[in-house]
Amino acid sequence: MKKTILLFGTLLVLASCKQDASNANDNNETQLEEAAGDVSVQAGETTQSPDGAAPAPAVSEPMSEEPLPGAPSTASTPPSAANPLFNLTLQSGQAGRVKIGMPIEELKKVYGETKLRSIEHSIEGNTTAAYEVLGERHRPDLRVEQECAGQACKVSRITVLNPAFKSQSGVGIGSTFKDVKSNFKITRVAPGETGFVAISEDVKISFVLDMRGIPSQRWAKMKVNDVPNSTLVSGVMLY
Repeated sequence: MKKTILLFGTLLVLASCKQDASNANDNNETQLEEAAGDVSVQAGETTQSPDGAAPAPAVSEPMSEEPLPGAPSTASTPPSAANPLFNLTLQSGQAGRVKIGMPIEELKKVYGETKLRSIEHSIEGNTTAAYEVLGERHRPDLRVEQECAGQACKVSRITVLNPAFKSQSGVGIGSTFKDVKSNFKITRVAPGETGFVAISEDVKISFVLDMRGIPSQRWAKMKVNDVPNSTLVSGVMLY
C-alpha cells in the first residue's frame, strides 16, 4: 500500500514539473512575439512621417557664388579692349582707355558714373579737381588730372595707381630701373613733385623711383648712370 502511494505521489510531481516547463515555454514565445512587434512598429515610424506619408528627401544647400579664398580675382583677367575695366595696357599718352587730351565728357561715357569718382587733388600746395578711375572693389586704378578752357576740360595727366598696368614689354610699377632703361630712352633723372623721377621725353612718361636707399640731398646732382639698376619703380605718370 505504501509503495502504491509513493508511486502515485511521484507521478503527481512529474506531471507538475512538465506543466511548469510548458508554461515557461509559452511565456518565452509570447515575449519574443511582443519584442518583434515593437521592432516592426519602430521601423515603420522611422520610414514614415507623423501623418503617414513618406518623409521628404533632404534638400541640399546651394553652392555659394562667393569666390573662395585665394581664387584668382578679375583683376588678373587679360587686358581686353572690349571692357575698359580690364584694359590694363600702358603706352605713350594712354593708360587703359584713358588718353591724354581726351575730353572729360568722353571719359565719363567710357567708364560710366559708377567707375569714375570726382576727387580733390592737392599738389605743391594747390588743390584742383580730378578723377579716379575705379577698378575691382572700387579700388582706384588711375588718377586723372584735367586742364580746362572755360567749360571744356581735357585729360592733362594720368597717374597709374594699379601695378597691374604694364607696357607691352611688361614695364610698370615694380619693375627695376634696368628694365626701364632697356625698354625706354631715359632723357634725364631729377627730383619731382612726387619724388625722384626718370623721364622719357620721347614717349612722355615719368617713372617714379624708390630712392629710399639714397639721401635726398644727393638727388639734384644725380645723372642717369648714377641710379642703381636695382632701383624699383614705385609709380608711373603720363603727360
